[in-house]
Amino acid sequence: MSFKTVSAILRGRWMLEKHWANDHLPLVVMLLKGQSNVSFVERSGSENNPKPFCIDPTTMNKYNMNVYTPMGNIVPNPNIPPNSVGILPVCGPITKYDGSCGEPGAISLTSSLMDLLKRDNIGSIIQLIDTPGGESRAANSYCSVAGNSKKPILSFVDGMCASLGMYFASASSEVYMSNDLDQMGSIGSYCTLLDFSGYLEEAGIKMHEIYAPQSIDKNKSYRDALTGDYSAIEADLKKCVDSFIEYVAKSRGSKPLEYKNEWNTGKMFYAKDAIKNGLADGVKPFDQVVSKAAWLAKRNKN
Repeated sequence: MSFKTVSAILRGRWMLEKHWANDHLPLVVMLLKGQSNVSFVERSGSENNPKPFCIDPTTMNKYNMNVYTPMGNIVPNPNIPPNSVGILPVCGPITKYDGSCGEPGAISLTSSLMDLLKRDNIGSIIQLIDTPGGESRAANSYCSVAGNSKKPILSFVDGMCASLGMYFASASSEVYMSNDLDQMGSIGSYCTLLDFSGYLEEAGIKMHEIYAPQSIDKNKSYRDALTGDYSAIEADLKKCVDSFIEYVAKSRGSKPLEYKNEWNTGKMFYAKDAIKNGLADGVKPFDQVVSKAAWLAKRNKN
């Protein structure tokens, strides 16, 4: 695991489903102890990282986005039929930067989305979502591109769409879930604060922090939190979540506004309640969502 990933885990503000995060705390503890030989399950659930692909909606055949030339160069696949549906997997915890095993972070996801938007033979896009959420700073650039797309973008939730995943889903025009046991929600944010003072003292290390006399506010929220005053950090998180709630409400239309007090507290919902509260539009099989995306693309052209 890269330094950037460990750093994000320790210092970041997270839009993440807490139960999922707690299940992975033993891995974080092992990393902090220097046990770098920890094995990690990759996001795709297989040996391959999730990569964009496309589907011909008339045959439901799958195509790779790129192919190798005889010279070994990677080029766009020329065999992709017109009006194909691009599939962009949004899987696992979403960080801003790529993971050490090649798991795509938000910057790479944004690049993949822009590639799909530029291709003439891709008429529409489906975000294939199964994520517990991720870093709050991972949302803005991706959602800005998705929200301004001229091609239809739909979301298909296959498992979980929690916290930051709701940001990504809300950037699409329609959201569908694969079955009644899929879950959506956890619209909120939190951060963790680790106090290492006792650990350092046990190791015989006494740390002194010396600030310039002018720097009375430098790291003040962090220093206050170490004494038990979380007000500054809570205010910062509140600003982040207010923006999150406003984005979901604005992007999803009038129905979420009606049920805003149901979903703005960070609850998770199974499919039927997610649909009732306006967070999703229905339960459909994947092939039907592909057909809907292709139909929307044709309607837009006409």
